[in-house]
Amino acid sequence: MNRRTLLKSASLLPFLPESLTQPASVVAARKRSLRFAYMGDTHITPDTTPMQGVAKCFHQVQSQADKPSFILHGGDVIMDALKVDRAEVQKQWDAWHTVAKAENSLPIEYCIGNHDIWGYEQAKSDPMYGKKWAVDLMKIGNRYRSFDRNGWHFIILDSVQLTPENKWYTGFIDPEQMEWLKGDLAKTDSKTPVLILSHIPIFSPTSFFNEQNVENGNWSISGAVVLSNTPELLKLFYQYPNVKAALSGHMHLLDRVDYNGVTYLCNGAVCGNWWKADTFQQTKAGYALFDLYDDGTVERTYLQYS
Repeated sequence: MNRRTLLKSASLLPFLPESLTQPASVVAARKRSLRFAYMGDTHITPDTTPMQGVAKCFHQVQSQADKPSFILHGGDVIMDALKVDRAEVQKQWDAWHTVAKAENSLPIEYCIGNHDIWGYEQAKSDPMYGKKWAVDLMKIGNRYRSFDRNGWHFIILDSVQLTPENKWYTGFIDPEQMEWLKGDLAKTDSKTPVLILSHIPIFSPTSFFNEQNVENGNWSISGAVVLSNTPELLKLFYQYPNVKAALSGHMHLLDRVDYNGVTYLCNGAVCGNWWKADTFQQTKAGYALFDLYDDGTVERTYLQYS
């Protein structure tokens, strides 16, 4: 089969695993280390449509013939905790845990999203204000962390920081977390491939997909859609060739950027267009299956669910 025929055939496949662009010799020599599912931006509420939608997504993930070993949740578990009171936030978390308990048997590793943070202004004196409530309900121990799985090192970042007036958020890795990240990468064996997850993208062209970002012919990219200290992170990752992939959500869009040996992947949304429609711009509501290999390569397959 020549290259033109191969590309023509590939265009008929809606979910072509992206690492099949690797040379055949590389694909044949590597061994898969693990498979996991990425689910993000579920934005659940106690209403029927989101609860049934999340349940269907869980069912499809677990019904794969080649079943993933766990789920990585990219953040924004619930619809929104930034602007509503305790009772409304509790209802959303109750909806999530009801569906997750009844419909899912896989372990879930969580990342905090901006909508998971309780920012209700009248609750500033409450001990659950901010990220504490989300950390407790996700049972993650800390807002950022790392763990090892089947020869890969996973780093989960807290990419969302409230602005000084606590009325909005920005994408940023704060100094405390940045020092931890540097130390974590330094102590990781250089032969161990690293995958990083942040809710807000570190590097993504989806930040341009909004006409509000253009004024007088000039682009203006908000820190709410891409991390404002991305240049510092890119320099850091360049020092560690074992950093292989950086996953994100937040944008509800699907993309891939390869830069300096790191593959940056934004992974759509389970809720699609916030449960109003199954498509946001050109991305269908869905989830991703990730296959990680012992040579550091990453393969993503994005799937719609019924």
